[in-house]
Amino acid sequence: LLARRTRQGKEDPSRQEERQGRSSLCRPSGFLIWIHAASVGESLSILPLISRLMDDHGAINILVTSGTRTSATLLGERLPARATHQYVPVDHPASVRRFLDHWQPDMALWVESEFWPNLVLQPAARKIPMSLINARMSARSARRWRRLPNLVAPLLNAFDIILAQSSSD
Repeated sequence: LLARRTRQGKEDPSRQEERQGRSSLCRPSGFLIWIHAASVGESLSILPLISRLMDDHGAINILVTSGTRTSATLLGERLPARATHQYVPVDHPASVRRFLDHWQPDMALWVESEFWPNLVLQPAARKIPMSLINARMSARSARRWRRLPNLVAPLLNAFDIILAQSSSD
């Protein structure tokens, strides 16, 4: 999958190890917040949040993951010091385990509505507090999710708090 995506120009060949949960960067010491934002829209939406978190809690470090080259470029240009971007690992048990073993986040914030089972359930199993922020759901997605309660319930129950974008969501 990664090789095909690389041939299609969707993956950065120089950072493919990150997609397998391996990082060339060291984990910063101190409290680390992991923020997952899938693509450009979510990545842009978290920049004010990151600034506010760093202003209010000066000693924290932030790790931002995303899955697109465009979002990686944008975040590389706009993230403040003490904030780092990495590509999100593919949703394979070993890749997610390596990612979590290396980064050991103290908490996770998800700005995303596309849930991958290993990325959600493995942090929850490690008792990493997780929040879903700015959550949204279309009527179509709600209908599909209602048909899969045994899949959806464990994913949603993995979050300690879910903050919806609107009352209808």
